[in-house]
Amino acid sequence: MIKLSIKLIFITLALFALSSCEPRRQNIDFEAASGYNEADSILNAICDKRDWPKLMATCDSFEQAGDISKAKSIFYKTVVLNLQGKYRSSLSLYNKLADISAKDLKTETDLESFIYAYKDYVRMLCDMRRYDRALRQARIADTKLKSIGYHDFGNHQDIAQIMGECLIYLGQTAEAEHHFDKSLEAIKKRLKTNNGPLDLRECQKTMNAIAIVLMRRGLFGEVTPWILRQDTLYQQALKQPNRDTLYIDEMKAEINYMRAMQAHAQGRLDDAEQAYAEYQSTSTSHKPASLINSCRYLMATHRYNEAARYMTQLDHFMAECGYEKADLENIGRFMIPKFHVNLLAGHRDSALFVAEQIANVYDQALVRQKMIDADLLATVYDTEGKERQIAEQRAKLSQQAMLWAIGVGLTLIVLLQLYLMQRRKAYRKLDETNKKLIQANERAEESERIKSKFIHQISHEVRTPLNVLSGFTQVLAAPDIEISADELQSISKKIVENSERITRLVDKMLDLSMVNAHSCAECNDKVTPSDIAYQAVQQAGITQAIHLDFNLKLGARTSQVIMTTHLKSAVKALALLLDNAQKFTQPIAFKGKAPESKASVVLHVNIDGQYVSFTVEDTGIGVPAEQAENIFTEFVQLDEYTDGTGIGLSIARSLARHLKGDINLDTTYTAGARFVMRLPI
Repeated sequence: MIKLSIKLIFITLALFALSSCEPRRQNIDFEAASGYNEADSILNAICDKRDWPKLMATCDSFEQAGDISKAKSIFYKTVVLNLQGKYRSSLSLYNKLADISAKDLKTETDLESFIYAYKDYVRMLCDMRRYDRALRQARIADTKLKSIGYHDFGNHQDIAQIMGECLIYLGQTAEAEHHFDKSLEAIKKRLKTNNGPLDLRECQKTMNAIAIVLMRRGLFGEVTPWILRQDTLYQQALKQPNRDTLYIDEMKAEINYMRAMQAHAQGRLDDAEQAYAEYQSTSTSHKPASLINSCRYLMATHRYNEAARYMTQLDHFMAECGYEKADLENIGRFMIPKFHVNLLAGHRDSALFVAEQIANVYDQALVRQKMIDADLLATVYDTEGKERQIAEQRAKLSQQAMLWAIGVGLTLIVLLQLYLMQRRKAYRKLDETNKKLIQANERAEESERIKSKFIHQISHEVRTPLNVLSGFTQVLAAPDIEISADELQSISKKIVENSERITRLVDKMLDLSMVNAHSCAECNDKVTPSDIAYQAVQQAGITQAIHLDFNLKLGARTSQVIMTTHLKSAVKALALLLDNAQKFTQPIAFKGKAPESKASVVLHVNIDGQYVSFTVEDTGIGVPAEQAENIFTEFVQLDEYTDGTGIGLSIARSLARHLKGDINLDTTYTAGARFVMRLPI
């Protein structure tokens, strides 16, 4: 339906004054009977060519020149953006509806543009599952329109249906049914005067939306009346001399699909199959847009292989309907069901491929969702802020009027002195308040920046092993699955490896928390440098790495000299340096091509005056000299495609400095990377 001509939508504005708007005038006094002017004709001509950039630019030009109102401009542009699938841009425009005063709606088309734009806004919020926000916006629009004598917004068939849908998902079933009844009354009222093919189709769609909501909430008995009402409209459409075959096919498909789902949920399997066969006989059921419905029924009846075949059209459907941009809603509605279908059908490779797709787009979808949430919150705060400003201004005016009345009897000099004193005091207090607000805002922004950075770095490290654990868990839990002993051993090994990976990440976070809190233990351990080296090598497990050769070279007196330190912290810092060397000498860490020969890591331990030097030298990818200090900053990773959190070197240096030592990168070494940790004896 997205590809229907936009011209039909725009021409509707010209017909509002002749049909639906006329009986709604009530107390509204418009400057013109219609408001459909030459600017609308020009925009209509541009839309025939589907030149969307030109249409958007022309809308802006006409709005600035005053040829079309802001409400009409928002209506035109959001229709175009929705047809292109640019829903976030459309949402930003819908947020601007709050700035339009009811007094600015001076023509019939201005009013209808405002109403239909607000209706689509509320529908978008509902589809995004922002039910509280959708109800709030619907009530704001209703209040604003009632102030100019328009009382039908809340009774509109689609608005009443959307509000009922929001309420039922919020658990307010009784109030939701009241709104569904209002929607039904609006449908009956519409069909008394307008019962053409489009009217029957639109009314049936509203009824079907109500039936879907009731079905999803498990209210199967209450679905039946809505299916019967839809069937009545379908029979009327069949009897029309100028019937629309496309609409009739769509109506038949939706009605029989609901019957199939209801019958299956109630255990009437034969009735369900018969209704599903009727649904399959329609052209609508074979379009990409219907594949999710078909898959839901097939999965409910455990026909997973058939559902998997339908899911091969998912990418085409998402592109056609403007869903190619990944967001949390699309992942939940389309990609996760596709994963389950392939997994249950035994198509493990396809299921794994979809799981990898989900993992790859999750971060991007999460960021997009946060941006949308930020836009919504900004609108709420902006609206509430304006309301507070108005209330504060009124309070201030009342206070000034009172002070003026009290001071009438005072002399002009005394009144002026009091006024000046109050003004100076107010300015000082305002200045202090502003400074505090600025400081608080700066602290909040810094906190948000650190939190976002932390979440971005940690989410990848946690998500990867969790995806592996979740995937293997679902495989093991799948019914009737046959796994060989070798496969089971391999799966067990992967589960253990990824569990240990998460454990190591938690340990690193605890170490980071400890060093940031300056809570390291006192240096009371008497050990030799060689003891620290041996324990660090064992803790890092570098001798088990098959991709490199490791050598430990102990200098003179390193086994005799006794140093006073905190053994656990010293071993941890050195082990982190060895971990770093091990990670960045693997072939995957090299950009372009893998190293030609086997990598090597050497740990040198030497006595240097009153200090012990632990030098970790590798033949890995190395570190650019200009990044010598930056790599010790928390969460910094020079290669975003390498596993890790970017906190290992930061923890190591912090531990060394707590022990009154330090860690530095030797930038003169070019065969790889050389880190030197010096601790006092």
